[in-house]
Amino acid sequence: MFISRGTTKSRTIPGPAARILWQEFPGNNVINVNTDLVAPTGGTQVTESDSNFWPPPKGKHGRIQSDYGSEFYTRKCELIQTKYPFVTINYKAVPNFMPRGRISGHVMLANAFGSTSRGLPVKGKQQQMVPQFPDLSSSRSQLEVKGTIAVAACAPTNQIAQTASAVGELLQDVPHLPGIELWKSRLHAVEAFAAGGTEFLNVVFGILPTVSDMTTFYKAVHKVDKAVDQFIRDSGRTVRRSFYFPTERTETDEELVGDYSPIGSTVAYNDYYAAPSYCFPVYKTRRHRIVERDVWFNGAFTYHLPEWYDTNSRKDRMALTAKLLGAQPDLTTLWQLAPWSWAVDWISDAGAFVKNLQSLISYGTVMRYGYVMETTTVTDTYYAGSVVRGPNPDYSAGFSPPYPAVIPITLRTTTKKRIQANPFGFGLSWDGLSTIQQAIVAALGISRVAR
Repeated sequence: MFISRGTTKSRTIPGPAARILWQEFPGNNVINVNTDLVAPTGGTQVTESDSNFWPPPKGKHGRIQSDYGSEFYTRKCELIQTKYPFVTINYKAVPNFMPRGRISGHVMLANAFGSTSRGLPVKGKQQQMVPQFPDLSSSRSQLEVKGTIAVAACAPTNQIAQTASAVGELLQDVPHLPGIELWKSRLHAVEAFAAGGTEFLNVVFGILPTVSDMTTFYKAVHKVDKAVDQFIRDSGRTVRRSFYFPTERTETDEELVGDYSPIGSTVAYNDYYAAPSYCFPVYKTRRHRIVERDVWFNGAFTYHLPEWYDTNSRKDRMALTAKLLGAQPDLTTLWQLAPWSWAVDWISDAGAFVKNLQSLISYGTVMRYGYVMETTTVTDTYYAGSVVRGPNPDYSAGFSPPYPAVIPITLRTTTKKRIQANPFGFGLSWDGLSTIQQAIVAALGISRVAR
């Protein structure tokens, strides 16, 4: 089986039957029936499926929240012809070689059946002729490679990486620790002159520049915290994406070694009507093949923010920031509301936040579901090529040219495949998830749905 679990069903696709009747008339109203063959030439279809429930249950807002799909495989083999042209060939007697006779039915067909079109038939019996249906679909590993390419091409921006970068850039606007310590020392020095005039203190000790620096610091804190909050709010949201690869199409034409036309032919004679076959040429069989392949991806992406990304004191800092930015701070307000050990702690927390984000970027974007689908269609047309053997001169009196045309046969093979991704990509097994990956998919409520 192509899929890992499920059931296999098969059916026969009805197709035309090849009827070949070879009769001889040696005289005195005698009729010898040498061949009376009925050969079914239908196709088949094999399907492997996990029999998914439909429609699947829906979650909030009527959207499907879990992955209720599965892998799938089907291969349909069919003949394009619904019936074969009926031909009647009357040939003359050739003294010392054969009496006059008749070949009727579907005798002038190109050999799309390989060796199964040969073999001496039993009179009045059926002999199955099996068309040659190829499977040129991609292997599982090839589809996994395309799935990886599709995920990389259409996954939404990795929000963890984006936030880590944004916070890192915002932190560049925050004064370095030595500057903060300088603010602290300035404020300590000013405490001794608390009763003095504000304007004098601002001039002598540079308090106005300090207030300006502190305001800049608060604004930077506000931007960083806003980015982090947005990141937290978006955690767990689903983004659906599709990706279509360009259609692949190849066209070839080749000679098939060892296969001769019309059906039943060898280089020497025809198995179905041996003696009169010497009156007709034998052709090489050629195959014109067109292969068309469509591959596409559908998936739903999300990410999870573990609880330990946030710190216990961040809400208090946000409230403080909002309060300070909403008024013109003076020296007393700054000192009362902002003990500067907090500033040092905030920068340490923010730095740790970025570091933690960067350490989990590879786990950031996961898929609630992801599938790569492929449809491969192979259209083979078998037809007569060059003459490999002409009529035998000893039998030339039996039939005069032009010779009956060999009828082309067209077969079509359609293969459809669907493979399923792990939440972290294609080609990965659930059993191979790390502890962190297992915790993330559990937090997002992603699991293998039992069917």
